[in-house]
Amino acid sequence: MITKVIALLVILIVIPYCMGLLPASFIDDDDRDIVVIYVMGFIMSLAIFELVTVPIIINAAEGFPLVVGLNLGLEAAFAVIGITVFNFRVRNRKGNNADEYGKQTYDILKLTKTPTADTEKKRHDWRKSIVKLFRTDELFVWLPAALVMIFQIVMYIRMESFDGDDAYYVVQSLLTGETDTLYRIKPYTGLSTGMDLRHALASIPVWIAYLARVSGIHSTIIAHSVIGILLIPVVYCIYYNCARMFFGKDYKRIGAFMLFISLMYLFGNVSIYTRETFMLTRTWQGKSMLANIVFGAIVWLMTAIFKAGEEEEERQTLGYWIVLFMLSIVAAMCSTAGVFLVALAIAAYGITLAVFYKDAQIALRLMITCVPLAAYGTIYMLM
Repeated sequence: MITKVIALLVILIVIPYCMGLLPASFIDDDDRDIVVIYVMGFIMSLAIFELVTVPIIINAAEGFPLVVGLNLGLEAAFAVIGITVFNFRVRNRKGNNADEYGKQTYDILKLTKTPTADTEKKRHDWRKSIVKLFRTDELFVWLPAALVMIFQIVMYIRMESFDGDDAYYVVQSLLTGETDTLYRIKPYTGLSTGMDLRHALASIPVWIAYLARVSGIHSTIIAHSVIGILLIPVVYCIYYNCARMFFGKDYKRIGAFMLFISLMYLFGNVSIYTRETFMLTRTWQGKSMLANIVFGAIVWLMTAIFKAGEEEEERQTLGYWIVLFMLSIVAAMCSTAGVFLVALAIAAYGITLAVFYKDAQIALRLMITCVPLAAYGTIYMLM
């Protein structure tokens, strides 16, 4: 069991974080933190899986082992590239805030018998910053927000909600893992069939089977227990990134925003069709990931690009454009409907930005990010 947990931690946390260092190297230091890096890497991880999987689904009926091998190799390669690029662009850059912070932290924590006055001042400032994190006004909003989020994860595990769509999605993951076939068996009957054209582009069930194969945990357990422990925090990480764009470093307002969002999700079951219901009861399904992760990330990335355009000083935004391009691929991975819905969302936002800034280049860049959506839409129509 320990080995299985370690495998999942490496596949779902360590490798995506290292991959996220690549696009995070091309944004400003003030915008970069652990949460931003991980979300960027998680989106890249899903996009690479989709890029690997769809051609194999179309061309190889029993190509699941090839999916597993290629995806592991490519993710490991991108993780190494991310670490290397980050090291050269960020950590080795003169005057870099991260290096200065690291040196100061080492100086503060270093045990010396005769500390200098400068070291003592740094330790005093460091202790003040720690105490500041637990100020009553900020703790008043962050603590209940954290408790509500934890409550949702705990109830997700305890309730293990089952849905009628499990007869297709979860069984498809199970069939993929047991037979190494890709959408060539009907989950409802177990009979062989031609490629399922409707779901061939949406590879979330194959991704769950991939996690099961790598970790050795049953596909049903991955879908109903493991995925929620990962995806629910990822959703809140995306909302946190949005709040950072809205409120800067005002952590009291960010905490209030997170508390409001967590309560909206807690009491959002006003219909079986709301995004809140899907996140907490159908977390493992692609349509849930589309509504909560993909569209939430679009708001975050577009806001970051918009905010950068308002600044007087030139800001680095290439990392956001890279992730937006990858997000278009993830949209197709989650649901075939995402190909059209996400394209419309990006187009609406892009036209607004282009008109606001009177800059046609913004619209052109957004058109480039929609290239994967156009490609997947064409494949869907041709098949």
